[in-house]
Amino acid sequence: MGVVIRICGAEKESDEYQAALRLKDIINKSLPNNVIGEIVLVVSATLFGQEVKDVDLMMLGTLQNYTPTLVFDVKEKGENGNVVGIHTEKKPVDIKNFCTTIEIKRHDISGVSIQGTDVFVKYNAEKHCVTSQSNKQKYAVKRFFENQIDFSPFVTNVIWFTQIDREDVLALLMRNGSKMKSNLIGSDFDFKELMQLLAWQTSPFYSRGEYHLECRYEDCSLNKLKDALELFSRAKEQMGELTRKRIELLTSKAFSKNQLADTNGKVSIYRGRAGTGKTVGLIQTAIGLVDELQARVLILTYNKALVSDIRRLFALAELPDMFDESCVYVNTMHSYFYRLTNSVMYEGRMTGAKFLDSYEKVLRDFNDFMEDEESVEIVKEIALSDPQLDWDYVLIDEAQDWTILERDIILKIFDKGKIIIADGGLQFVRRIDACDWSVIRERNNIKLKYCLRQKDNLVSFLNAYSSKLEMNSARILSGNTLHGGKVIITTSDKLYDIHKTEMERLLGVGNIAYDMLYLTPHSLVCKTDGKMSFSLKKEFEKNSIFIWDGTNQDNRDNYSISSDEVRVLQYDSARGLEGWTVVCLDFDVFLREKMDEYIEEPGDALLLESPEEKKKKYLFNWAMIPLTRAIDTLIIVIKDMDSEEARCFKEISNECNDYVMWI
Repeated sequence: MGVVIRICGAEKESDEYQAALRLKDIINKSLPNNVIGEIVLVVSATLFGQEVKDVDLMMLGTLQNYTPTLVFDVKEKGENGNVVGIHTEKKPVDIKNFCTTIEIKRHDISGVSIQGTDVFVKYNAEKHCVTSQSNKQKYAVKRFFENQIDFSPFVTNVIWFTQIDREDVLALLMRNGSKMKSNLIGSDFDFKELMQLLAWQTSPFYSRGEYHLECRYEDCSLNKLKDALELFSRAKEQMGELTRKRIELLTSKAFSKNQLADTNGKVSIYRGRAGTGKTVGLIQTAIGLVDELQARVLILTYNKALVSDIRRLFALAELPDMFDESCVYVNTMHSYFYRLTNSVMYEGRMTGAKFLDSYEKVLRDFNDFMEDEESVEIVKEIALSDPQLDWDYVLIDEAQDWTILERDIILKIFDKGKIIIADGGLQFVRRIDACDWSVIRERNNIKLKYCLRQKDNLVSFLNAYSSKLEMNSARILSGNTLHGGKVIITTSDKLYDIHKTEMERLLGVGNIAYDMLYLTPHSLVCKTDGKMSFSLKKEFEKNSIFIWDGTNQDNRDNYSISSDEVRVLQYDSARGLEGWTVVCLDFDVFLREKMDEYIEEPGDALLLESPEEKKKKYLFNWAMIPLTRAIDTLIIVIKDMDSEEARCFKEISNECNDYVMWI
């Protein structure tokens, strides 16, 4: 019967597929004839939904009758079960199963070096830690399987240098006359050598007189693991028309004439209201910088939900290899400042919780440290040694939400010509003073005037709403390219019937459930077993509404990967996001919550603005963030029909009843 070896995924011309063919040949030639089993080689596996998403090659297998002699560590345990020592054994090991990521590198020996236990490779003049990359893949695979099938086998990882022979790899690993333990393998090896690398990572266990190596498949089959890894292919097929159009827009070459990348020492600024295309312009610019200049680009934003949404688009867009996270990386500004300040001032000893608790103080101390050019150069030198801090360009989304302190730190670290920002004016979600980026004299401005996200009727509704609140200066200009659209005002008891009808419409035009976005106030978020979650989840499921719960902190770093789940997020996380259909749950409650958070400030005599006017503007700005998320259909759920919001929307529906429905 022998061993059946299957290769799946990727184009046959790719380097990864050719490496899989080579590995298949090595396995066939190495295994004795009496070995039976199955091995699946998944080429260019995409861990859809994970921050680290690309794996060159996955090797999954189950074997019988294969017992090579391997060297491995054995833990010695005392009477109480604690480990009291470790010794090395050289024994036959029964190989039962394995689940291994393989990172493929084509560097020759001149481009490879080892520092401590970490392996580095060169890309142009830059060093890249392939050990860290491989380890991240291993843990991403584990999380991926846990999310998809509620179980993960033990995952091992291997780095395969296909252009370096066995002798050169051995020389690379020699330390004081002994070979260092590693997960490296060269171009020429047999299957036993590959298993030896796995035995160093997962010590064989002793049972019934012999040692066994397995990654604990338990009741999970090879096919179940393979099917999970093929999720991305299914997601690509079912991504929906809206996502497809967004990807086409982001990857279009037509934007290159307008992208803002100034090398003459000017900060570049996109300015515009919600829906005018600021974030799109920023992402397009990032793609252009990577594609045309081979630059390394960092995109920073305050909103974790937006980080996840952009990562989803990048994953589905299947951009070329140059667009992996080492070249263009989307992150929150808090994560970036944490890593930067921790590296410079605390030598990596500060915890994330401590950093957040003393965030402003840490940044003040850091900014004070960079009081002269010599100190700034020290910071830059430290950043150069860390690929996650060393970037050619920084692109900042929702820059109006930054503090002056955050702005000043970025201006010290990056040359002005390497800073590109999107500024949304008065769309604040943090309780801070406005961060004025226009104080930078060396700047390039591009004004985005027209709403490109929302259909004409939604723009008209928003202008009517602004007029009712006497906020006429907030009038939105329609791009007049998206005709139609509608608004539904309703109560929660009618929501499920409306959802069913609108979901059918959404699917009918080629979209998927992901393109329906629910926004919820704090009052509909509950805490269970120490974790936050959407309180109506069970009720939604009873009404056949399956959700990706973005109110749950465990989900915020990832994104929805199921085509039949609607997104649910808190209002505070809405900015920068969009949906074909957006449902604003208990909108009046949300505004009351925001009013409760309001901090009274004195009016500005110079601006002739009273405290009441400041409060009114504050509430209006918060209202406009969720109301500008929808493309085609906006559904506003009101809890109290006697509220000011209900009366206002009732008047608008009476005046605009051809596209604003009161149900």
